Amino acid sequence: MWDPNASIQEKQKMEQYMKEKILETFNLFAQDKKGYVDKKEIPYIMRFLGKFPSEAQVSKTILPQIEEDEPSESIKYQKFEPFMIQVLKSNEYDPDDTDTLLAAFRQLDEEKKGYIEIDTLKQKLTTMGIQFRPLEIEDFIRFATNGDPNATVIYYEDYILRLQFSIEKHMESVTKQYNPEK
Repeated sequence: MWDPNASIQEKQKMEQYMKEKILETFNLFAQDKKGYVDKKEIPYIMRFLGKFPSEAQVSKTILPQIEEDEPSESIKYQKFEPFMIQVLKSNEYDPDDTDTLLAAFRQLDEEKKGYIEIDTLKQKLTTMGIQFRPLEIEDFIRFATNGDPNATVIYYEDYILRLQFSIEKHMESVTKQYNPEK
């Protein structure tokens, strides 16, 4: 969406659109719409906006940049917005490519079966890295199994293809509302 070669006027329009999307997303997670969120919500907000930082990046780089002088459990929108605009402009924290995802799943699939057992993956998603919430796990499993309620495994190559398509569609829907003619 960000075009560094655009005119100054076009860049201003793009930035205004980014601000609208960031505020809209931030407010989905905001406590009583008072302009702040719990800092543990930051990776979820970023994921919704199509950015996927690692746990280490969130704790060591991102949070220190957007916390107030006196760290607390909350992050104010006024601190988050300029940070997120810069992230969106720089394409930082983009999703991993399919080769990287495939390599990660293959590390989990020690027997090279082409699938991962759902129970094993659930355990890892709830105990390692930025832990998934129960609803996120349910949604992930439903998506990864293509909605099969009886599935016991995830065929990760199929999942990666669906995920890639889904991310492209999500980002298309986020950016399709942008009208450079406004």
